[in-house]
Amino acid sequence: MKPGLSAVVCCYNSEHRLPETLAHLLKQNATNFNWEIIVVDNASTDSTSVIAENILAKKLSAEKYKVLQEIEPGLSSARRKGYQSAQYDYVLFCDDDNWLAGNYFQLAFEILEQNAHIGILGGKGEAVFEKIKPDWFDTYQINFAVGEQADSLSPISSIETSYGAGLIVRKKIFELLNTIQFESLLSDRKGNQLMSGGDTELCIVAKYLGYEICYAPSLQFKHLMTDGRMKWDYLKKLYYGFGRTRVYIQAYKMMEQASEIPGKNLRIALWLDKYLHRLSELTHFLPKHLFKLNDEGNDEALKYAALRGELYELRTLKNNYPKVFENILKTKRQIAELKK
Repeated sequence: MKPGLSAVVCCYNSEHRLPETLAHLLKQNATNFNWEIIVVDNASTDSTSVIAENILAKKLSAEKYKVLQEIEPGLSSARRKGYQSAQYDYVLFCDDDNWLAGNYFQLAFEILEQNAHIGILGGKGEAVFEKIKPDWFDTYQINFAVGEQADSLSPISSIETSYGAGLIVRKKIFELLNTIQFESLLSDRKGNQLMSGGDTELCIVAKYLGYEICYAPSLQFKHLMTDGRMKWDYLKKLYYGFGRTRVYIQAYKMMEQASEIPGKNLRIALWLDKYLHRLSELTHFLPKHLFKLNDEGNDEALKYAALRGELYELRTLKNNYPKVFENILKTKRQIAELKK
């Protein structure tokens, strides 16, 4: 690794969004360190790669940028391609609809250089709407990587996890995870599937490695809210994905202090025990809220979607549920050995 920052832009059919995103990256006022831009075209069917190459070649020398192809669909695969190709210490994940402030590179680099304990650093997104802002948006903006990530007024605040837009990660974390052949339990967006949680999982294992997750409100970017995402049905699908993700995040939480796989003393399989508890919750939930579930802005509709997602994931896992805990336990033990 070398001192500097690698900005990774993961794209899928981004020909219309990408020019503005790259324009902001090219306006970065970054001094006294090296940086590069890496565009990862994740199986696009439009002219994403051609547009990226044309824009970057006009402004940067060949060693300052890369335009790469990743044929395996999914944000996690694209990000993996990006950080594996990054040559510098810090990897910044800039979504194809993020417009970073002109000092983003500089501030991120300085904060991480001055704070060796920070492994992952998040910023503050501000929504820019392609069309009309929905009435419900402010209540749920954090789900779109918008708004404050901590209540503190401190320049740098410690947080449990950070949203992925504008996220900066020490490349050393990826290298350490590669050393132990870490197997991720979660994958982020893949096509129309709004599964999430890859960022949360990365934050969890970074803390296993001894790093802190932090938020700096001075790191600011604008986040384009396209009209297709500003639909109540889209948010419900997002919450359904959150419910699926929750199965794995809860497993990590259950294993925080545990040294063995849970559920050995249960009369039924652990997945079924969890499933029946959630099903009971759903059974009590529905009679109270059934006739309001189609109302736009109704918080209960989102809770319902998340419950359904969790039930689906538990049912899908079934007998593989213990392997989730085995993988977590394996990761914890390998990291403990690594730190000796």
